[in-house]
Amino acid sequence: MKILDNKGRLFGIINIIDLFVLLLVAAVVAGGIWYFSRKDTTEPVPTEVYQVTIKCAGLDEKVADYLHVGDRLYYSGGFTDVAITGVTVEPAKIDVVRDDGTITVSTHPELKDIYVTVKVTSKPDDPMLWIGQLHATVGKELVLKTQYVEVPGVITGITK
Repeated sequence: MKILDNKGRLFGIINIIDLFVLLLVAAVVAGGIWYFSRKDTTEPVPTEVYQVTIKCAGLDEKVADYLHVGDRLYYSGGFTDVAITGVTVEPAKIDVVRDDGTITVSTHPELKDIYVTVKVTSKPDDPMLWIGQLHATVGKELVLKTQYVEVPGVITGITK
């Protein structure tokens, strides 16, 4: 018995192209059954919530009008899951050099220090907090960017 006969049938039973199509259809059906019958094994990952305070120093008070609770921070081409939870405005503190060379701290008559609190979530086993691709550590300079505002800031506090 020949493997292929003169009509191109495999073992004289089925055409080789028909066999290939039949195997392809069977593979697609098996893949579909596997895809739709698999169980969702994803479990919610436990997270810890931190409040990070960012000081934006020496700005016009009107900047604070564009920082809204719930606004998400923008970083590296997209919005992050870090959202503003509070905005506080205080008079800006400036150093004043007196005629005798001493330095005193005074409040600026117009400029304000804006403190923005944001909520950052982190995995319990991750040793670092992240805002986008930036480590959130006290003293770190960053650009606070939302849909409406882009100002320089410094992280001044982190609480759990």
